[in-house]
Amino acid sequence: MEFPTEPEFRKVQAEEFALLRNISIKTFRDAFYHLNAPVDIELYIATAFSTNQIKQELTLSQSEFVFLLQEGNPIAYYKTNLSPYQSDINDPSSLEIERIYVCKEHQNKGYGMLLLDHIFKNASRNAIIRYIWLGVWNQNKSAIRFYERYGFKAFGSHQFLLGKDPQTDLLMRFDF
Repeated sequence: MEFPTEPEFRKVQAEEFALLRNISIKTFRDAFYHLNAPVDIELYIATAFSTNQIKQELTLSQSEFVFLLQEGNPIAYYKTNLSPYQSDINDPSSLEIERIYVCKEHQNKGYGMLLLDHIFKNASRNAIIRYIWLGVWNQNKSAIRFYERYGFKAFGSHQFLLGKDPQTDLLMRFDF
């Protein structure tokens, strides 16, 4: 894939919490606002992306936030978790992709695949990791197809509370 300039990956630093919070809110709203009740979106954002929550998550040694930068500006990010900070499975031989988002204006240009490639490259350096897993809203058919094209397979589901709306996430995994 050709990019205007070579994108760069950089681990998010604790002092960048506001920048991370802004891109988290923007990409989440862009992805889901038009598909859900606004009150549920805003309730979720107030909790999941509060300043305190972002600051706390940035301190977790088994979690990592990474920006994808284009010309020095973040256009995408991901968050991965090792056990015990995973949202569900907490298998020490797995890596969870908790969040992976590309800003709307940069979607469908190969950046999502670039993010996954980076996650896989880093995970393959850890001899303990045998598989990568994630949860994706069962109504997000395009994201499910994206992960399936990459080789992820569905293996279960769990409930995800968006505000006060209980939703179902499809659990998907890729085995090394």
